[in-house]
Amino acid sequence: MDFKKETQIINYNPHSSTRWSKRRYLLLPAWCYRVVAPRVSSRKINILEKAVLGMCRVGAFTAVEIGEKLDIGTDLAALIIKQLLNKTFINRQGLLTDKGLKILETENLETQESVAGFIFQDVWTGELFPRFMERQEYIDVKYNNDGYPDLVFGTTGKPDYKRAYMPLPVNNIIKKQPSPSEILQAVRKHSKALRYKNSEDRDDDEDAWNFEQVPDLKRISFVEEEPIPVWLSTFIYLPENEFTSTSWNICDPFGLGDSPRLRRKLEIQIKKNSTLKGVQKLIQEMIGEYKDESGTNFNDLIQIINEEAELTVEDKLTLDIRKWDGLFDDLVAMERSHIQAKNLDNQKYLADKLDDILIKAQKTIERLFLIIREEYPTNDNWKIISQNDRKHNKSILNGIADKLGFDIPLPNSLLYVKQGKIRSASDYGEGSLRCHLLAALLTARNDSNHPLYLVAQKAPDILIRLNTLAELRDKSGHSTSQQLELSNVSQQISTVYDFVASMLEMNY
Repeated sequence: MDFKKETQIINYNPHSSTRWSKRRYLLLPAWCYRVVAPRVSSRKINILEKAVLGMCRVGAFTAVEIGEKLDIGTDLAALIIKQLLNKTFINRQGLLTDKGLKILETENLETQESVAGFIFQDVWTGELFPRFMERQEYIDVKYNNDGYPDLVFGTTGKPDYKRAYMPLPVNNIIKKQPSPSEILQAVRKHSKALRYKNSEDRDDDEDAWNFEQVPDLKRISFVEEEPIPVWLSTFIYLPENEFTSTSWNICDPFGLGDSPRLRRKLEIQIKKNSTLKGVQKLIQEMIGEYKDESGTNFNDLIQIINEEAELTVEDKLTLDIRKWDGLFDDLVAMERSHIQAKNLDNQKYLADKLDDILIKAQKTIERLFLIIREEYPTNDNWKIISQNDRKHNKSILNGIADKLGFDIPLPNSLLYVKQGKIRSASDYGEGSLRCHLLAALLTARNDSNHPLYLVAQKAPDILIRLNTLAELRDKSGHSTSQQLELSNVSQQISTVYDFVASMLEMNY
């Protein structure tokens, strides 16, 4: 038997992407190969910071000068200067510090140094985990009364023992040496994951690893031909969130937050592999719903609906949507209400649920605007809007919308939003859908890279559709003789997906 209770356990400090209410440690069997491959590196500065540092290396420049030379605007230039100052890469005179010079030289150094490290292979599928680790981090264990290892955390003087589920016996395993191209792909994916780890890093960074430029696959080699069996330590947990309290997540065993892909793979293996039925029981017990196979309860139903909602969102927007945790949760909440509405016959309850869908749909769009606002600041753009002259405002807003490529004229309910409300959205990120939409529109007029330009190409009527969503939401919050229909509300959900996908440049 390759995998035993005594097989060494590797721990790369897995951690959750959000606070957890309950968790259980799990040991995953894996083949560990020692190989030589390109070193994985993560960025220390983004491309704009690098550009500004390059200018500061030549001499001191004002935010105005930097904004003009790099064509990024004074406000963004000032923000980058502040960031570099906070990181002590430049001094208050705008000149490079020794630390800044070192960073700049390091970032400019184009190296594809090879290094010995470790890759890990799923024993049931033969697929590689998309990770490349330069060290093995074994964890101390203490064998409990059942003969199984407990993980030892804490300090020598104050140890903290954690029981971990070990799926034994490990059957139906595959032992097939991965190809050099598979190893290179794992390294590539790890590099990309590291760049995503920090929000300041950009996926399109020009100095990111360009694996297409690797000379040949001969650079990949095995230090040892035969793998060693190891257990990878991770944990399953319940998020501390009222909406997802019955849905579980699993952490990436290599310390990069949650892993939706690993969860999906584990769900597949649970259905196929009888050894893992214990994992299913572990999850159910953690949720507090485990009983024999006699039936389902209310909480079981909630879990099923939530998982269906998550799958729907992931199917429509791909797993990439999980990079925006709050937005993903909002979309799941909207879909969860939609699923419930489609299964309701009672008109009274259905009306309440349709109202709920509209509330969550609008909340989703509002959160999306706040996300976009971080990269495309909206501060002070409201100043071109008149406090009292509706005709002036109508002309300005229709003109901007037309310039971007949207259908005009815009509805009056959108054009006549008061200046003060636009200001609240622009300067403080406060307000409802229409206010955030106009704040983004006003910002886009001076920035051709704003995602609203791409949205206009794909869906020129989307501003009108978003206003329709806002109108329906307004009506649902007041007594009215107009009856909401499920089909109409479902159209608003489609609008949400269209807008999210276009703004974040996702496939939909």
